[in-house]
Amino acid sequence: MRARSIFLAAGLLSMLPASAFAWQRPVPTVEKVVRPGTTLKIGWFISVDPTCRSLGPMTINLIEPPEKGRILVEQGPEFSSFPPGNPRSACNKRKTSATRLIYSAPPGPADDDRFTIEIVDSLGDARRVNYHVALH
Repeated sequence: MRARSIFLAAGLLSMLPASAFAWQRPVPTVEKVVRPGTTLKIGWFISVDPTCRSLGPMTINLIEPPEKGRILVEQGPEFSSFPPGNPRSACNKRKTSATRLIYSAPPGPADDDRFTIEIVDSLGDARRVNYHVALH
């Protein structure tokens, strides 16, 4: 009977998605300052192989939208910033296709804004990032 119970439990566990066992990663917060009434590129995301060939655009999902400003996602060339020990650091010498994150701040007095995005790369790996935007 015990063997049957263990087999049943193992069978039930095998039906759960792998993400059910994954450790939750802390969500980093990026701090930015944007003057009210202006638009600023606050980030860009690049996915390349070691030969500097683009692996395709990143997908940016807006998980929690900003309360005050607006977010725009666009494609365009940007420089990467891989550390010197990374085999892709040679890619830093020229612009590569990137997914840009642009924030448009509303006009008005100094304030704060927050939003959360999910970045999904061409391999389907996803990560979340919180943004805190100081408007002043």
